[in-house]
Amino acid sequence: MRVGWIGLGRIGAPMALRVAAAGFPLVVWARRAGQAAPLVAAGAELAPVPEALGECDVVATIVGGPDDVRALQRRLLPRMRRGAVFVDMTTAAPGLAGEALAAGAPAGIGTLDAPVTGGVAGAQRGALTSFVGGDAAVLDAVRPMLGAFSARIVHAGPAGAGYRMKLVNQAIVAGTLLGLASGARLARAGGFAAPAVADALASGTASGTLFDSYLGRMIGQAGPVTFTLAMLRKDVALARDEAAALGVDGAFLDAVLAAVDAALARHGADAGVQALAAPG
Repeated sequence: MRVGWIGLGRIGAPMALRVAAAGFPLVVWARRAGQAAPLVAAGAELAPVPEALGECDVVATIVGGPDDVRALQRRLLPRMRRGAVFVDMTTAAPGLAGEALAAGAPAGIGTLDAPVTGGVAGAQRGALTSFVGGDAAVLDAVRPMLGAFSARIVHAGPAGAGYRMKLVNQAIVAGTLLGLASGARLARAGGFAAPAVADALASGTASGTLFDSYLGRMIGQAGPVTFTLAMLRKDVALARDEAAALGVDGAFLDAVLAAVDAALARHGADAGVQALAAPG
């Protein structure tokens, strides 16, 4: 299975490296060729233009947002061969999956929306969860490739269901991050250091993956940037739009957006979500 890959950001690059390490012939394209250097060193072929991936058996994309996904759909789907599969793993709008299906199905091209959760560490360990929308038979065809970086592959339903499940995930993540930020500010003001808080709460109801990942970064305002404020804002805005489309009350998501926008104004788009707990 020859895999074409577009998307070498914080999470996409380690995912692609795991695909290469699993033995899949890999063809990558990047706006900045330097981004692809670790993949080329691992044996991947560097494509000069995205359209060159059209000869691959699978084209996998994980890019910035819905506009990027739509642009790649329009460039790649007309150039892919019958029997190939287009898999987008971006957090994007569910309607995009219907657009991909409508463009790909008449030409015999399978399409899946398969966003992931688990963060950079999960991508490095091959421990992501993939939420997949689309035909089950198409999923089965690419399951070995998804398994290179996924500990769990969840077939969420028909086209768009993978994107929609990821938005459910992100709505919950956003609320948890705001709660952590509030707790971190309270702990800092009360004179508690991060290790003391982590030890006290580690087995309680506040504990969990995000607690383990972000409490120390939020209290200490240090540590790596693995999920930016801009990324969080994009995801929450998509969740709010989906809530509106489904007739669900989006007041909480509006409040989250206001909090994220305030942090963006103070710290910039590239700041990590730990900035939600910054003093002031």
